Amino acid sequence: MNEFENNEEYTCEKPQNENAGEKNNSENTQQPTGEQNPSAENTAEKSADVESNTTYHYSYASANHQNQNAYGNPNPQQNSAQYSTYNAYNTESAGYAEAPVHKKKNKTVITLIIVFGVCAVLAIVGLFVAASIGADKYKFNNSSNSDTTNPSAQVDAADQAEVPEKNASGDLTVAGVAKNVVDSCVGITVYTQATNYSNFYGYGSQNNNGEQVQSGAGSGVLMLESNGKTYILTNAHVISDGSKFTVTLNDKTEYEAAMVGYDSQTDIGVLSINKTGLKIAEFAKSDQTVLGEQVIAIGCPGGLDFLNSLSSGYVSALARPIQSTIGYNTECIQIDASINPGNSGGGLFNMQGQVIGINSSKIAATEYEGMGFAIPSNTAIATANSLIKVGYVEGRAKLGITYKSLTSYSNASAIVNALNQLGFENASGTMVINDVSNDSDLINKDIQPYDMIVAVNGDTMVSTDVMTSVLAKSKPGDKVKLTIARIKNNQIDTFEIECTLIESKG
Repeated sequence: MNEFENNEEYTCEKPQNENAGEKNNSENTQQPTGEQNPSAENTAEKSADVESNTTYHYSYASANHQNQNAYGNPNPQQNSAQYSTYNAYNTESAGYAEAPVHKKKNKTVITLIIVFGVCAVLAIVGLFVAASIGADKYKFNNSSNSDTTNPSAQVDAADQAEVPEKNASGDLTVAGVAKNVVDSCVGITVYTQATNYSNFYGYGSQNNNGEQVQSGAGSGVLMLESNGKTYILTNAHVISDGSKFTVTLNDKTEYEAAMVGYDSQTDIGVLSINKTGLKIAEFAKSDQTVLGEQVIAIGCPGGLDFLNSLSSGYVSALARPIQSTIGYNTECIQIDASINPGNSGGGLFNMQGQVIGINSSKIAATEYEGMGFAIPSNTAIATANSLIKVGYVEGRAKLGITYKSLTSYSNASAIVNALNQLGFENASGTMVINDVSNDSDLINKDIQPYDMIVAVNGDTMVSTDVMTSVLAKSKPGDKVKLTIARIKNNQIDTFEIECTLIESKG
């Protein structure tokens, strides 16, 4: 059987030398080598230098020549340059051809890689096309509104249903309260006067250059319009250290404000702006607030970037005693609505849109969450009205002294131990008198600088809160009994005096 009957492709490497060629001829007579025709010998010798490193591919092209020795021999009569590159037999008569292929380039492997790559790409594209067609078919079969003529059709958002401002009982919803009260809420920016400190060979001096720099921010509520001004209720700790203020309304309009006054004991302060015709808030009596009542807080947590943010919650407790930074206790409304820095001074509203408190403080610790406090509206209004009227809180009692805490002295522990032996146990809240005012009743008593108040009305001064609590419950003209301790000749003597309280005016 002839080797070429199956139309397969075979290759034969040209012998590297004459002996190798003879060996191939002797071992396989079925495979011609191109040297059987003596007439081609001279031509082969001429091209030996060019083709010494060339591989030849022999291809079977026609089944009609399966019994013929069909290898073309170069014709010496033709251009010899043509045959220095390849030898070819007329394909119409024999059907065989040979061409040089360099050893280092395997065209078959490269072709297969390209074919497989193209097939893989076509397969992936086919899968995507099939999936797309299937999805479109599914949409077409399952939607009566499909528009196959407009592939760019999109879903349009419907108009949102109107948010109710009242519930079935006629009470305002949170959205209703917010709409009614938000224009009564403002943001407050606080500025302080910048100072420059110069140092010259260890000698320093502080100079005020008049420049105002922003030092804080808070919230407020429009509480009153009178005499061409609008008054803003806020916290004392928001404005107490400021020298200049601006008030920003809900529509972002800004006005310069003036300080009317503040009271650190209740943490209430008041500003004013020269503008009228604004939305003044409505106030309710805080003693009618109910535990579990829903409330909303509006303010500027983080400053004016979050002007008039709203949080909602419930009244968690009533009349919670919260101590101020100066030792006075204020009974506050406890809420679970979010209160953050910047909310201070903002309004706490009930579901009728009335102010029932001024947000003042928050327990800010990792173990606490949802505990905010507001100064009741009854306290806030009384304090603000007095600040507007006379610049201080009327009817508040005081001793009329300046003092330092015993604990600020280096020998405090020795004095406390000595007082323990005298029966004043743990008198670490003892007040050391620095000065007595001319209007104080103590100016006519035997009181000297560095005298110590160790008890009031018989209660040992375990903290300064003992004194502030007594004064908060007293009125000008009331009398209190003070126990005084005096160090003399390295010994502590004690005595009692009675003092008539005078009015505090700031």
